[in-house]
Amino acid sequence: MSRQFAILGLGYFGSTVARELKRHQNQILGVDRDESRVDALSDMLDHAVIADLTDEKALAELSLETYDAVVIDVDGNLEASVICTLHVKELGAKEIWAKAHSDAHYKLLKRLGADRVIYPEYDAGIRVAESLNYHAMVDFIRLGERQFIVEVETTERLVDNCKSVAKLAIDRDSLFLVAIKRGEEVIQNPSNDTTLQAGDNLVLMGDLDALREIGKQI
Repeated sequence: MSRQFAILGLGYFGSTVARELKRHQNQILGVDRDESRVDALSDMLDHAVIADLTDEKALAELSLETYDAVVIDVDGNLEASVICTLHVKELGAKEIWAKAHSDAHYKLLKRLGADRVIYPEYDAGIRVAESLNYHAMVDFIRLGERQFIVEVETTERLVDNCKSVAKLAIDRDSLFLVAIKRGEEVIQNPSNDTTLQAGDNLVLMGDLDALREIGKQI
C-alpha cells in the first residue's frame, strides 16, 4: 500500500531518499528553497514546492501532519536544520527523520524530538572500520552492546575447509546462521547438510566474541 512522505531539503541525501521511496511506489512531497533542486526532481515528485524550510508559515501550509513521516535534510546549516525540526515537531508531524552533521547537531535533534537521527559520516566511518578490521564483512547491524547481525563473504579457504554448514565451527549457544545469500537466492535457516559455495554470503546473528571466532575461519 502506498504511503506518503515529505522530504524537506533536496540535497544529495534528501533526493536519494525521495527517489528510493518513489521507486517503492510511495507518494512524495519534495521541498527546498533552491529552485534548481526542485526543478531537477519535479518530474519524479508528486508535489514539488519551493519554500524556506525555516519559515513556520510556509511549513504550516504543507499539512505535514498528514504525512506518514517527514525527512529533514538541511545541508550544512545547523541553525536552519534545528529551526526546521522544531517547527515540524510543533506542527504535529507523526514521525520525524533528520540528518545530523556533527555530534552536537545529533544531540540537538534528539532533544528537539526527532524520532530518528541519521548521521551518515559517523555510520559510514563505523562500517568502513569494521570492514577493514574484518575484511570479509559486507554489512552489519548492531542489536545491542555485544549483539550483532553480520553478513560476511565466504572465501576459498572457508569453502575448502568447510564443505557444508555442519562443518562450520559455530558455537550454537551464542551464534545462529540466519541465512545464506547465493546470488539472488536466499536460503533461510539452512540445514547442516546445506553445502557452501564460493561467492556465498553468510548472514549470522549472535555475540560479538562468537562472531570474531567465526571470522578467523574466513
